[in-house]
Amino acid sequence: MQRYKFRLEAVLKVRRMHEEACRNELGMLMVERQHLLDRIAAMRHEVDAAYATQEKGLAGGMRAGHAAFFPQLVEGKNAHIKQVLGQIENVDGRIEAKRSELQTKRAELKAVENLKDKDLLVWRKAYNKETDQKVEEMVQLWGENRKTRGDA
Repeated sequence: MQRYKFRLEAVLKVRRMHEEACRNELGMLMVERQHLLDRIAAMRHEVDAAYATQEKGLAGGMRAGHAAFFPQLVEGKNAHIKQVLGQIENVDGRIEAKRSELQTKRAELKAVENLKDKDLLVWRKAYNKETDQKVEEMVQLWGENRKTRGDA
């Protein structure tokens, strides 16, 4: 009997590639989201540093023009943080869409893998049946050979 060959192997391979590509895209979206979160953390750190610098400057004496700069800096940073939070919401929506797409691709891949498993089981049963039949024939021939030679 010939070796096992799944007739839908090409379909299985393509489905695996699509699932892998979708998983990679999801990973890239997660990385993008983390970069945005890191940017927000850095901006919040800059706001805290600006407050600390303002406090230090006010304690040591500062000109009015310099003191007016800090509220504008903080306001600008907070506006930028709100903008980045909007970008994070956008990325979150894309992540959810990609997760549902990945779930669909996994289900499609699993369906083809189940077909392969069932097909392999059928092939194994046929192979084992053929092998058992050949062994049985050989045993019968051996038994007949022994009888004709008089060994029995």
